[in-house]
Amino acid sequence: MPRHMGRHWWRRTVIAGAVTNPFRDGYYQGDRLAPLEAATACAGIFGKGAYPGNPGNLLIDEKSEASFNAFGAGGRRFLLPAVWEPISGKCKVVA
Repeated sequence: MPRHMGRHWWRRTVIAGAVTNPFRDGYYQGDRLAPLEAATACAGIFGKGAYPGNPGNLLIDEKSEASFNAFGAGGRRFLLPAVWEPISGKCKVVA
């Protein structure tokens, strides 16, 4: 697990899905009684080559040694989870 990722990273992924889709009308996978939200369907996948126990290939910030996979405004760095892509039937990571 990358440093600074924290052991509760999956909670942030679930919360992000709820915050961005408060009406529960987004894409869900699986049984209607136990649906998987688009981001939680890809839990633990952050980069290409990910598999259970390995989040995939990520960039490392030299100063903080934190893992990230995306750049934002002002050079900010983010670790964004993969999201289920229903057309391909695969988890899509930040390119």
